Amino acid sequence: MSEVAFQPNQSAIKVHASLRQSLLALEKARHCSVLWFAEIQVRRLFKSLGYSSINQYAMMGLGFSKSRTRDFIRLAGQLEKLPAVSEAMTAGKLVYTKAREIVGVATPETEDYWLKAAKGSRGELIHEVKKAKRAAKVDPGQGELLPSSPTVVAPNELPVRFQLVLTPEQEARRAALVERLHKLGGAPNDRAEMMLEALAALVESREEGPRGPLPSRPPVQIHVHERGGRMTVQTGSGERELSRAEAERMKCDASICTVGGRNTTTIPPRVRRQVLARDRHRCQAPGCGRTRFLEVHHLKPRHLGGGNSADNLTTLCGSCHRLFHEKGTKTSFLIVPKAP
Repeated sequence: MSEVAFQPNQSAIKVHASLRQSLLALEKARHCSVLWFAEIQVRRLFKSLGYSSINQYAMMGLGFSKSRTRDFIRLAGQLEKLPAVSEAMTAGKLVYTKAREIVGVATPETEDYWLKAAKGSRGELIHEVKKAKRAAKVDPGQGELLPSSPTVVAPNELPVRFQLVLTPEQEARRAALVERLHKLGGAPNDRAEMMLEALAALVESREEGPRGPLPSRPPVQIHVHERGGRMTVQTGSGERELSRAEAERMKCDASICTVGGRNTTTIPPRVRRQVLARDRHRCQAPGCGRTRFLEVHHLKPRHLGGGNSADNLTTLCGSCHRLFHEKGTKTSFLIVPKAP
């Protein structure tokens, strides 16, 4: 069923029928758009399209507002956890508006119950959802946790696994803080990056002097070893090799130490400070704007003749910088340095 083209000065019955048909078409379009969005999020296809996060893809690639981005991410993430609800939506047995209600309270153990409840009217379903939230002492205004997609790494990158066990109270606190972060904007959707930003903020708060932290100084230094064209880093799980994209990213903005020689930098410190100040210490990838783990990137690679002049440099966060080197010129966002 498709929408009816608008024609003014029709009879009341005709206008009413056309409006109802258009609303049904709108409901179907919303239904399908959530399923397509979930496919993008679960399979992390946004990276193939040149975006570093699902948030950046939604806001820049689709033109979503912050609230709509949160809504779609929440719904798509919950569908991944609720296979019966996802199957019902795919089969057209559960409409978008009802799915939107039940994903806030359903679990893998209770999704069959909520699918049965969704067979009634939407008003009855909303009443049941509110009653369940009150019973669980969940504040409906708090919102749900914004889940992140599983981390996907390149074949030559061996992941380091880190497990964290939380009490129910700690998990509730974490979920509320994550929701607030996403409402404020600029928070990474990847759980690993979010944890690193939280640790960096804690370190900065302890190291602040009378004039506050130094925004141009990185929160931590990572020592990378290069031997025979291979770059490795020492972790708590042993020495691990970096991927090609990570290695290129490291060479873009680094201090180089050679045995028996002088330490050098790939970008002169004065120029690096100038670029960070020009970009107001924010990632310049559209839709990102992160302010931690910032690196300076060469728009035209040095091996292609790009120099260290400020107009060839821009500020990127670690995630966007990694994506740029993974995709190169195929990235969907265009970064243009600002005038000093």
